[in-house]
Amino acid sequence: MSYTPAWNALFAKPLLNQCIALIQRDQASAIAIVNPALGPINEFHKGPGLRTAFPWLVVSLDGLEFNEDALGTRQSRPRVALVLDVGQFDQEMAQDNAQDYARVLDMVITTASESDWETPLPISQETVPSGTTSPNATGSLKEVFVASHRYSLVTLDEIQTPVLRATLNLDFVLEET
Repeated sequence: MSYTPAWNALFAKPLLNQCIALIQRDQASAIAIVNPALGPINEFHKGPGLRTAFPWLVVSLDGLEFNEDALGTRQSRPRVALVLDVGQFDQEMAQDNAQDYARVLDMVITTASESDWETPLPISQETVPSGTTSPNATGSLKEVFVASHRYSLVTLDEIQTPVLRATLNLDFVLEET
């Protein structure tokens, strides 16, 4: 007897790539509105690493909860974190820039349309060698919500000056078969 999966659910993995692709695509427009003096985010990662340039964005899955009452589908609530480190010699400017970058990220995520989350998009990310995202199935994303912005001063081993960290928590609602 061969194995037959009960679900075709992809869960949160495609959401991480869609977030990166959307930010790569839309950040220039959002930066032009928020603060044209900001440089683009060029460093996109899914895990920790040695900071080689700022701003440095890590997109990670913080958790996935399931709805036990759902019948016939897999309903889940992924929580994704966008963690952006902003380095600057002038800490006053770093604070302002971190808040501006948080606005940029918030703007990109909250203005993305339903089709943006469901359409394959170009992406520059080493974990996606094809250069194109593979999103969740059409109609499976029910909600995207920016749950919080948090700011902190962090010290990294490889950097002499503390950097500002802006963390955005994103909550999603998925219903997959």
